[in-house]
Amino acid sequence: MPNQIAITWENDRLQFLSAVVHNSSVTFEHAEQLVSKDQLKELIQKYRLTKSEVVVVLSRADVEVRPMVFPPVPVDELPDLVKFQATKEFNNYDAAAPLDFFITNKLEHVSRSTLFPTIRNQSKKGKIEEALSSGSPKHLLASTLRIGTLHKIQEFCEELNLILRRVVLRPCETAYLWRHTLGFDPNRAVLVVELDTQETSQAVLFQGEPVFMRSPKISCPDDVSMSDFAARLIAELKRTRIAVRNEIQGVTVDEAILCGVGTHFESLAKQVSDGLGIPVKTFDPWQGIRCSGSLQKNPSEKPERFASLIGAILQNVRNESSNIDFCNTKKRREPVGRRQLITKILAATLLVLIFLICFGFYSHTVLTNEVKTLTAKLNTFKKTAGTVTEQRNQLNAIDTWFADNVDWFEQLDWLSRKMPEAKEMILTELTFSANNGGSMNLRSLLKDFSVVSPMEEQLRDEKHVIKPGEKGTSSGNPQYGFRYDLSVFLSKESADAFTKETQPENLTPEPDK
Repeated sequence: MPNQIAITWENDRLQFLSAVVHNSSVTFEHAEQLVSKDQLKELIQKYRLTKSEVVVVLSRADVEVRPMVFPPVPVDELPDLVKFQATKEFNNYDAAAPLDFFITNKLEHVSRSTLFPTIRNQSKKGKIEEALSSGSPKHLLASTLRIGTLHKIQEFCEELNLILRRVVLRPCETAYLWRHTLGFDPNRAVLVVELDTQETSQAVLFQGEPVFMRSPKISCPDDVSMSDFAARLIAELKRTRIAVRNEIQGVTVDEAILCGVGTHFESLAKQVSDGLGIPVKTFDPWQGIRCSGSLQKNPSEKPERFASLIGAILQNVRNESSNIDFCNTKKRREPVGRRQLITKILAATLLVLIFLICFGFYSHTVLTNEVKTLTAKLNTFKKTAGTVTEQRNQLNAIDTWFADNVDWFEQLDWLSRKMPEAKEMILTELTFSANNGGSMNLRSLLKDFSVVSPMEEQLRDEKHVIKPGEKGTSSGNPQYGFRYDLSVFLSKESADAFTKETQPENLTPEPDK
């Protein structure tokens, strides 16, 4: 979200407040009191705040505000009724000037005594009296701004490359800030007071909504606790309470809220409380507000004067509508005719068709590129298929070798423990074979054949299969006159495979003669 700026728009004095928004968290960075628009330009360039969103806050003296009451008509008809009534209520009303209003719904059970007679006199046949009796009237505050002032604000923002979002009223934004504090009580009618250099802003809030605004010309001294200033302020506050009591029957100010903190404001609050006979509280607009380190170290000289600017920025960030906004005035919704409805349906259908065509073209392009990529990969795989097959065969041969591998040292140890002693038998030849699971072929010389059967029993177990070989006499060694061949297979499968290789299927043994 862009940076946020709020400024007051007055000829003799300007206030500037900027904030940074990050993940819906607002951090205020700069608060300055200025004396000219040139200084404001320098600040915006210094802090690099171009293309920021701007909310311009106007004082009550810069606009014209009028209360209005209408019968219980639909809300959509109010913009036209307010514009029609403005020609009678406002002084020098310009139809081209921005006009905005907000409904004070909390006044449904009270009445504005100065306006109701006007409504009654306009009814000749009792239609308005009947409308009033059938529902609650619409109470509202309407305000207008000179078109020249709005053009100056827009030109100034365009010159500095700023985005103008809202042009609002100071009492409304201060009321918004007060409604979101812990001290807010919706069951009380309060008088919010803001002290300034040239005027004192006063706004009566009924259940949190502004119902009366007034800005008498009272210059605020540096020491607000001075007795003569307190006396003048009390006099103006009394006039405000009397005006509210006369204009809005049923609303009585129960409490006053004074913007400002410190010993001077506490002393002033006590004097005002004694003079008005109602409780007066001080209000710190910066309480609970997140500020940057530089702003905490160097706060503004008059921090209490930034209440409306803080409320304006918070309201804009939260995307909540302002009571009065001359950039986004309330207008009657245009009725949708049959021709307009058909046009919108056709336009929507055309957009859907265009979307489908574009999506189909996009999908075809994506699929075509994917086919090309897969084809290139397939050609690459075909080129390397022969090499991969050869490597796979080599791996299979290695796996087979590992599967047929025999620990011949272990077999020799086993054979040495099972064979007869050397005085009975000697080995003349020992052959190992790893084919078909492994086998050992033995050729030996014996003293006599009496050791053959015990030896075969010793060698025969669950892991070894014995296949006797040829027997006969030997004349080579006078101590060992007999020879004997023996095959030891490490599994039954290897013995069967050996038998199948040495005895073909079509070979029939000859009978003994």
